[in-house]
Amino acid sequence: MTDSLTEPRPRHGRRPWSRRTPLAADLAVGIPLLLLGAGWLALDFMLGHGMEVWAAQGDQDRIEAADLAYMARIQDFLVTVLVVAVIALVFRARWTAMSQLFAASLAGALLVIAQHSWDRDHPGPADTASEGAGSHYRENNGFRIPGDMSPASAQDAQRDADRIEPVLKRLWESGTWDPTSVRAALLDLGFQEERFGPKGEWLGGTLTVRDMGSRFETDHYVTPEGALVGVRVHDDACVTAFVQKTNYQVKTNGPYPEGGCFEPPAGH
Repeated sequence: MTDSLTEPRPRHGRRPWSRRTPLAADLAVGIPLLLLGAGWLALDFMLGHGMEVWAAQGDQDRIEAADLAYMARIQDFLVTVLVVAVIALVFRARWTAMSQLFAASLAGALLVIAQHSWDRDHPGPADTASEGAGSHYRENNGFRIPGDMSPASAQDAQRDADRIEPVLKRLWESGTWDPTSVRAALLDLGFQEERFGPKGEWLGGTLTVRDMGSRFETDHYVTPEGALVGVRVHDDACVTAFVQKTNYQVKTNGPYPEGGCFEPPAGH
């Protein structure tokens, strides 16, 4: 009688965490990812957010939109690096995971700073003091707060904005942003210029195109090149836009208590 020896079955495949990722591969992935992430954060702060704020030329609405977009990008970056860190931990790539956690800490710090700056400039009704500050802000700047649009009016305004946007894009790409050319292009699109009688009575039309308005710089006023566009879609809905050398923008909003479709300047 002979004893038969049972050979162990070969193990097919390995789980990702069954062995540690080789150090060379771990460093080859972790270091470039860290440099790439840190570089993106720096470039986005200086060239992304910084250029958007510079291009706003003091327009508070555009600056606030740039701030919100910047915080959203940091949040997306933070989620991405945390997901990569979890994957690195699954594959037991210690240095890659640590590099991504360090990148996440950088992004978190930038996000906290940006959020703190936003909260400081936009006091909310968290307590009596901030509630009073918020009420004073609305009281002092009520003329710069647009009215509400009904859902139907907002939909109509967005439809007109979608027609205007490609026209302004074409003009901007061709280096044409003077009010006369912008007005002619929008009249060709089918809009009619708004007209008023000698006593200020409205005679018809919805389109207004004018220059960018004068701004005080250093010791004198200057009027930048470009054109402002306003389309009164309904009594409670407008399309406002601009095109200038640096960029262009189209948005919808309710009318302002003063100034109609156009936001009044900050000084009042």
